[in-house]
Amino acid sequence: MKEDTERASDIILTREDEELERLGYKQELKREFRSWSTISFATSIQGCVATIASTINTPLLLGGPATTIWAWFFGSFGGTALAISVAELISAYPTAGGIYTSSAFVIPSHLRPSVCWTIGWITLISQLATTASVNFATAEMILAAVVIGTDGSYVPTAGQTIAVYVGLNFAIGIFDSLPTKWLHKTAQVYAIFNLVGTVIVTVAVPVAAARSGTINPSTWVWGSIIDQTGYSNNPFAFFLGILSVAWVLTDYDGTAHLSEEIKNAALVAPVAIMWAVGLTTFFGFWLNVALMYGAGDLAALPGPTGMAFAQILWNNLGTAGALAIWILVIIVELLTGVVCQLACIRSIYALSRDRLLPDLRLLAKVSPLTKTPINASLFTAVIASLLGLLYLGSPVAINAVFSVTAVGLDVTYAIPTAFRLLAPLFPAWEVRYKPGPFSLGRWSYAVSAYAVAWTAFESGILVMPQVHPVSAQTMNYAGPILGFVILLSSLWYLLHARSWYRGPAGASVGDSRVPRTDSGSSSEAKRGAGKT
Repeated sequence: MKEDTERASDIILTREDEELERLGYKQELKREFRSWSTISFATSIQGCVATIASTINTPLLLGGPATTIWAWFFGSFGGTALAISVAELISAYPTAGGIYTSSAFVIPSHLRPSVCWTIGWITLISQLATTASVNFATAEMILAAVVIGTDGSYVPTAGQTIAVYVGLNFAIGIFDSLPTKWLHKTAQVYAIFNLVGTVIVTVAVPVAAARSGTINPSTWVWGSIIDQTGYSNNPFAFFLGILSVAWVLTDYDGTAHLSEEIKNAALVAPVAIMWAVGLTTFFGFWLNVALMYGAGDLAALPGPTGMAFAQILWNNLGTAGALAIWILVIIVELLTGVVCQLACIRSIYALSRDRLLPDLRLLAKVSPLTKTPINASLFTAVIASLLGLLYLGSPVAINAVFSVTAVGLDVTYAIPTAFRLLAPLFPAWEVRYKPGPFSLGRWSYAVSAYAVAWTAFESGILVMPQVHPVSAQTMNYAGPILGFVILLSSLWYLLHARSWYRGPAGASVGDSRVPRTDSGSSSEAKRGAGKT
């Protein structure tokens, strides 16, 4: 029986290696991740309890309790639709490039190089911003624990925050350089920490508030939108609450970047994404509800920790109880940093091997010892650390970088989804998309259309200044930064890159690759793979 299982596994691996070659790439990484470790990895990208902890300030302090709850609820539908669209694309084309590589097969050949170039650069900046923002939040959480432990007598400095942050970047970078077998083994516990931590907070906060007699009334929790934006506009205050769910429910293709390290990736990776999104939306909703019942007086938030989530724990559970649970939240956020940084490393590896980066493919080199891209790991740690140094000059500067995370990633997902929707209307494009094993069938186009519409709406909200009047300190720089990345990358492409960049390696294969077969790779695919 065991021999039959091993034989079946070997057949899957051989078939996947051949399929990867047809997509234009050579199998260099080890396929060690299985179904559960992939689901656990994907769930940790969302982070739930930890990522809500680091983002709840926005919906709660700008829009009140009802905004926090209902913005999450309605935003979850848009996030889920976008996740489904991403899952379908990576199921059809599972590579370490994620949505960047998938884009090559749904974009017409005359637009493919320029659009893929832009998607690649937005992906790079957004993945680096994601890594930086998660690790920076972890550093702030660690120092918030010290604030709680000292009853507020300790006040962290910018230098101390950066020291912890830089240490985290390099420590995680070293860990993410381990052989994939070890990454697979450790990933299996990530989701357990995440879900256990979420359930504990969801139960502990309202129970403690009820016992102390400070629990908020249901009418206030479910029905109060409190506009503190300065715009005097309740609907706008409500929509700003989308930021939390948008930041938590993003980086869907982070799991896709591990596709070349997952067995049966065409099915396992998209299914893992859907499990992660389903668990996060459900548990995240009830976590938000629980926190609102224990939030107390909003005037007392965010408190000396600077984080409303931590202050709510402190107010309801006391120093010892809050510190115990907060440490668990920190562990979850640390694990989120591990998986987000790993996804960033693999995306850089993929972009480098396609010559999108001016690094002579140094970042695509795989260590013969660990069979992982150590150069890309070091590069990620260094660049993320340099981004953090902006905090020493101005908190506004670092927040500007972090603000790109959700809107940048979601835009890269919406672009190929939109092209896939439009392709049947333009036969001359000759886009021959064929779904992978994960597909909604006839419902796919309706869901994808909703995902694109949602992303357009969400992006408009996420680039708006959150408070009025707008100043240099309160300006939302996500839009200008994203626009600058698009402008600069476009100029680079027009002036130089278009003479040699043709898109992801398998792009030329995509013109003739109609059926997905299980036989060996074609000679045309081999020629396509050699054109990089």
